[in-house]
Amino acid sequence: MTTDMTSLATKLGELVVAAADAGGHAAESHGIDWLVVISLFTNALLFFGFLFWQVAPMVSKGLKERRATMATELERAQKKQAEAEARLAEYQEKLDNLEREVSRVIESYEREAEADRKRFEEDTEKAVARMLRETEFTINQEMRKAERKIHAAAVEATLQAAEQKIRARIHDDDHRRLTDQYVESLRSET
Repeated sequence: MTTDMTSLATKLGELVVAAADAGGHAAESHGIDWLVVISLFTNALLFFGFLFWQVAPMVSKGLKERRATMATELERAQKKQAEAEARLAEYQEKLDNLEREVSRVIESYEREAEADRKRFEEDTEKAVARMLRETEFTINQEMRKAERKIHAAAVEATLQAAEQKIRARIHDDDHRRLTDQYVESLRSET
């Protein structure tokens, strides 16, 4: 910054000399009034020196504040970037975990579905076996009832046929003789 001010002062000095040279020719044509040039140069140097002395601390302070503000903003931006990267990593991890969790849940449901299917098959087989046993028992019971009815009907039919045959063969004489024998057997028992 000092180099810029020195360069500015040098350029200003050249400008003052050129202005004095041009002004001196208008008033006098024989030479440069060095007293005017030096006083103009001195005034300019004092003015710019005073200006530099008053403004430089403010500019310096403003630049320092701007630098501090920019540093603070840069730190804040870096912190936000770090937080964003951390959140991104966290979300990526959650996403990765979510994919694993979804796979785990799907596998769990598939295992449960397979277990339910097997249990259903076993329950169905047990129910079918129980129904077969009950059906066989019922069939056996009904067969026994039918056999008893058939046997009873056969016995009844045989007895009726025998009775009819006996009635057809027995006459009144045979009937009396059998009755007498029966009565006689009852007397001998008493």
